[in-house]
Amino acid sequence: MNIYKNTFLLFSLSLFVLVSCGDKSKKNSDNIKTLPVYKVTLKDTVVSSKFVADVHAKNNVEIHVRIPGLLDKVYVSEGQKVKKGQILFKISDVELQIQLLKAEAVFKSAKADLRIATVELEQAQTLFNKKVIADKELELSKAKHEAASAKLAHAAAEKKAIDQQISFTTICAPFDGTVDRIPFKEGSLVENGSLLTTVSQLDDVYAYFSIPENTYFQMMEDKTLHTQGDIKLVLPNGMVYDQKGELRTADGEIDRQTGSIQYKAKFHNPQGFIKHGTSGKLIISEPKKNVVLIPQKAVFSIQDKQYVFLVQKDGVVKMTNVSIESTLDDVYILNDGLKSDDLIVQEGTQSLRDGDKINIKQM
Repeated sequence: MNIYKNTFLLFSLSLFVLVSCGDKSKKNSDNIKTLPVYKVTLKDTVVSSKFVADVHAKNNVEIHVRIPGLLDKVYVSEGQKVKKGQILFKISDVELQIQLLKAEAVFKSAKADLRIATVELEQAQTLFNKKVIADKELELSKAKHEAASAKLAHAAAEKKAIDQQISFTTICAPFDGTVDRIPFKEGSLVENGSLLTTVSQLDDVYAYFSIPENTYFQMMEDKTLHTQGDIKLVLPNGMVYDQKGELRTADGEIDRQTGSIQYKAKFHNPQGFIKHGTSGKLIISEPKKNVVLIPQKAVFSIQDKQYVFLVQKDGVVKMTNVSIESTLDDVYILNDGLKSDDLIVQEGTQSLRDGDKINIKQM
C-alpha cells in the first residue's frame, strides 16, 4: 500500500509541475505583442519646400511730374502696352517757350558784348605793346572781357535750364511696358511731383521670398538650393502658373532683424498675365533617387535623438538610432541608420523596450 501511495504522490507532483510550466509558457506567449512592421526599401521621391512670395515686375517705375502746369495731352490709355521712348503725356509749355525766347535774346546780347570786349582787348594789347597806353588801361580791358565772358556763360546756363524744363513737359515711356491707372485727365493742373501713372515691364516677373536662416542652411546642406529643381508658382486662386521658375539670388546676407535671407525666382510672363504686386506661393521641388523612406509614426525621440525599433530575425527588437535628412507629409527621408530590407516596428513603439520580442502582424 505504501508503494502505491508513494507512486500516486509522485505522479500527482509531476502532473502539477507540467501544468504549472504549461501555464507559465502560455502566459509568456500571451505577453508577446503582435505589431505591424515596415520593410525598408529604396525609393525615388520628390522633396518640396513651400514659401510665401510677392511678385514684382521686371521693371516697375512711377511716372511723376517734374514741371508743374496744365496737362495738355494724354496720349495713352490705362492698360495700354507702350514702347520705350513713346510719348505718354504732354504738359503745356507755352509760358516756358516765352521764357526761352527771352533767354535766347539775353544770350545773343551777351554774345555780342563778348565780341566787343574781345575787339577792345585786342586793340588795348596792340597799343600797350607800342607803349601808347599804360598797363592799367590794358588790365581794364581784360576785366571787361572777363565780365563779358561770365555774362555769356550765365545767359547760356539760363537758356539751357529753360530748355531742360521744356523737355520735362514731354513725358515718354522709359522702357517697353504696360501703363497702369491714370488719375489725371487732360486739362488738369498738376503739381511738381504728381503721380501721372506707373509703367510695368511684365515680360518677366520675379517672385521674392524669404528663407529662414535654419532652413537656408539645411537646404544648402541638402543641396536643394542653386539646383535645377522644379520651381512652381501657385497663384492666389490656387492655379499653378504654367511657366517654370529659375532661382536667383536677391540678397547677399541674412537679415539680422528677421533672421532670414531673401531669394527670388524668375518667371517668363510673355502674355503679361501676372501683374506687379501679385501674391502667391512658391513650391521648390527637388527629385531624390534611391532614398530610404520610413513612416513618421515609426520614429520616436529620446534626448533630441531619433530612434526606431529594428526587428531582428528572432523577432527581438533593437533600438536603433537614425539620422533624418528631411521631412515629407507623413514620412521621413533618412541619411543613415537603416538599409534596404530592414524590418522596423511601424506602430506601437511607445509600449516596447529594447530587447522585447514581438510577433509580426501581416499588413
